[in-house]
Formats: sequence, C-alpha cells, structure tokens
Amino acid sequence: MVENFESAEQVSPVPEGRTKLGDRLQAVRKQRGLSQRELARRADVTNSTLSMIEQGKVSPSVASLEKILAAVPMSLQEFFSDSLDIHPPVYHHSDYVRVHKDGVENSIMPLPEAGHDGVYLSHQIYEPGSQISTEWMIRKGFVGGMVVKGELTLRLDGADYQLTAGEGFHFSLHRSHTLANKTTQNCVVITVSFSDRRA
Repeated sequence: MVENFESAEQVSPVPEGRTKLGDRLQAVRKQRGLSQRELARRADVTNSTLSMIEQGKVSPSVASLEKILAAVPMSLQEFFSDSLDIHPPVYHHSDYVRVHKDGVENSIMPLPEAGHDGVYLSHQIYEPGSQISTEWMIRKGFVGGMVVKGELTLRLDGADYQLTAGEGFHFSLHRSHTLANKTTQNCVVITVSFSDRRA
C-alpha cells in the first residue's frame, strides 16, 4: 500500500522557498541515480509527496524521512552528517584540483561515487624532459592510464616501455616506476588511480 504522508498528517507546511532538507534529499536521490518516481516506489510513498518534500512545500516527520532514506539506502545520521559529500554531475575548469610538480601539470577530479575511497581521474600534461617517479602518488593502490597525445616512457621494475597516443598502462603503485616525456613536445595522459584498502 502506498503511503500518503499528507493525509496521515506526517508533514507540515513550509512557509516559503525550498528547504535545505529538500535540496539535500534531491541531491542524494540524483547522486544515486534514482528518479523521483523510482524512489517513491521503493519507499512506498506517493510521488507527489516526495516532490513536495524536495520542493520544500512540506516538511516530513523524522519517521517519514527515515522511511524515504531507507529506500536509498542511507541512514539519518549519514544524511545529516557534515561529511556527506554531494558533488555536482559536471566539473568546470575551476573545480579541478591542480598540482604542478617536476614539469608535470595535474588537473585532478575526485570520483567519490565510484565506490572506493581515494579514487581520482587526472588529466596530465608532461612538459618536454619532465618525469615523475614512485613517490608521486599514494603507494598503496593502482593506476591506469592512456596516452592522448605525444609519447610517454614508462620504466617499471627496471624495464622500459614506449607508449604513443592511444596506448595505455596499468600497474600497482608499490612497484618501482617512472613516467617520463623524453621528447621535445608535450605529452598528454589521462589516468585513473585508487587506493587499495587491502594493502
């Protein structure tokens, strides 16, 4: 049976504007890839009720909110936690974390929804003659990448590999390695790295 919170008097009117709670609930729903209709179905509530909560037209009781969050699933503590990280679906140039070290420019985008702590997508530009070695990132994890432009030299455990545009690599970060641009042109690489909790 679909529950109608309005008729059950489990919601109260909100005077004006959208509430932070409604905005937060909508952001969590979209972050989890749930449509309003799907979340309402899972929570066994009416779609109109969920819509009004997200718009700030009504304020749910704790029990009602807990029922909806259970369908996400998410606890009340997590929902109201200051550490809850809700990211927009689009990153602009100003949103990236930028690190320039040893002639390599990194534009880093965290991927918190990927299911692992410390998951990053990085756009790297290697200037001519630049290189990064074993200590450039976390040691307990993995990295994979693809050369987009130019040529990259990977030295892994003493063996050298030459990669050109369209070729890729992956390895455990605890292995001794160096990534270098030994040419006279910039080299562009896209990498994904993540920590390994088992390490």
